[in-house]
Amino acid sequence: MTVAAGIGYALLTLGPSLSLFVGVISRKPFLILTVLSRRLEDILDAFADRLSKPRLFLTDKMQIALAGGMGHGVAHAVFFCLSLLTPAFGPATFYVDKCSQIPFFLVSAIIALAFVTIHTFSMVIAFNGYAEKNIVDQLFVPIVHLISGMLTLINLASGGCVVGIPLLYCMALLTLMHCGKMVWRRLTENQNR
Repeated sequence: MTVAAGIGYALLTLGPSLSLFVGVISRKPFLILTVLSRRLEDILDAFADRLSKPRLFLTDKMQIALAGGMGHGVAHAVFFCLSLLTPAFGPATFYVDKCSQIPFFLVSAIIALAFVTIHTFSMVIAFNGYAEKNIVDQLFVPIVHLISGMLTLINLASGGCVVGIPLLYCMALLTLMHCGKMVWRRLTENQNR
């Protein structure tokens, strides 16, 4: 098969999905995320005003983002890992030819954990990026997610899980460090005010 034929088959298979994603979905997620964040913040502020309590503090807003990210991460783990685990309770384990060193279900759980970490802390970064209008934080999240997803493709190579999983955890660590640095900076700035 030539490269052109391979690209043609890929576009035939993924073209409609890609055009739907680019035309509809990619224009809305962060807008929806921002609107939901703002509306939730406004609702909670109004509720706090009615109770004669102060408005949401920065830490409250970050905890809301953390909870949303954790929900997203857990939903990802349930869908991509826990749904596969039913056969794991049988008398044997399952290995994939491409990664015969590690059981399939362990690989699935390890990858799910990395994505839970990435989703959880990416949400905090995204909420902060849109609140501060910080383009670096706004772009950090989709870029990390794209790279992380592409790193899982390394698992398709023979023995690829031995390389792909540590690289995926490097992305999770990068996300965690970026989030920690951003939270530290914001809390320090907020404390100095």
